Amino acid sequence: MNILLDTLRFLASTIPIIALASFLVSYSINKGIMEKISTKIEPLLSKLNLDQVTVASVAVCFVSPVAAYSMLAQAFKEKRIDEKEVIAASFLNSFPATFSHIYSFFIPFVIPVLGWAGVVYTALRMLVAIIKSAIGFVLALKWKDRREVIRREIEHRKVDPLKSTWDNIKRVTPIMAVTYMLVSILSAYGLFDSFKKIFSFMPFDPNVITVSAVEFVNVRAAVVLAASMLDRGVLTPKWVVIGLILGNVMTFSTRFVKHSLPLHISLFGRLGVKIVVLNALATLILDIIIIALLLSLS
Repeated sequence: MNILLDTLRFLASTIPIIALASFLVSYSINKGIMEKISTKIEPLLSKLNLDQVTVASVAVCFVSPVAAYSMLAQAFKEKRIDEKEVIAASFLNSFPATFSHIYSFFIPFVIPVLGWAGVVYTALRMLVAIIKSAIGFVLALKWKDRREVIRREIEHRKVDPLKSTWDNIKRVTPIMAVTYMLVSILSAYGLFDSFKKIFSFMPFDPNVITVSAVEFVNVRAAVVLAASMLDRGVLTPKWVVIGLILGNVMTFSTRFVKHSLPLHISLFGRLGVKIVVLNALATLILDIIIIALLLSLS
């Protein structure tokens, strides 16, 4: 009975926040906020002495990463940019692509569920994206070969805020309820304490592996699992963040192969494989560095 009450309390405290955040994000999308950001940022990017194809790609990526890469693919096929410029642009697009994901996933779900731990985790994902974009900026300046004016049009997305919010709530509530209840049951039987004792030789809390393993299957379930462990004192915010980033490391190959590779191969052919591999390796290395830095903190 206590487990059921705890689960209902968790849902009651998080679902309204998720609903509000989802509605605000959907409302802002419907009002064209992302398109306005893209329009405002393009003149600023033009002042950075970048190739105009790259500038247009980055600006569009704030609204639609797929459209941005389609633009690059078309320019590449028409030989307006070469292979090196495409690779540089793919790195430079890391920040706007991640910003779009944070806008649609982290703000309406991760932060409401995890609280301050979610804020830290989101900030670290942004940091990785910013570093990758900085690398892309340096490469773009080094490899820039030509300048040309690119005219672009961004299609305004129509979103029903109420329907979008309701669809999101229907999708996440069962995952949250089942995951939190399962963790409560396992915690009541002392499974996590036993797990910690068995693997006490590890240099970090072994329950972190549980979060990472679940992320391999479903990222939303991993976030809820981390929140329930945080709520019950099984993990501290530091270990929650490490567990989620470690999950990124463990799943990076399948994630890039499943989601990124098909799109990039369809757009760029063999070059798409190189783009995905280079971006995946950069993300992997940065994630490992961040985990090492977090582990060094007392």
